[in-house]
Amino acid sequence: MEVHFDFFGPLREAVGRKRVTRTFEAGTTVGAALDALCDAFDGLDDYLRTEDGSRRATVTVDGRNVRQLDGDETTLSDGAVIRLAPPVVGGR
Repeated sequence: MEVHFDFFGPLREAVGRKRVTRTFEAGTTVGAALDALCDAFDGLDDYLRTEDGSRRATVTVDGRNVRQLDGDETTLSDGAVIRLAPPVVGGR
């Protein structure tokens, strides 16, 4: 199955592209897909996770934050779009 990754801000700069498409086996999870992506792009993991392994970037699958789904255990479907953006911080 094909999964599309869209990158924003410094994540796009780290990868050098706006979108990357990768092929995975059916039943692949968000966590496994992100691990494979980090293996393919040196330094990307630094943008996605903190030193203790917690999520740094905002990750959505088909427009829904993975934190509202099953997190890294969210199962992907063919044609899924994963968007990776820097965390939103600040404000009052």
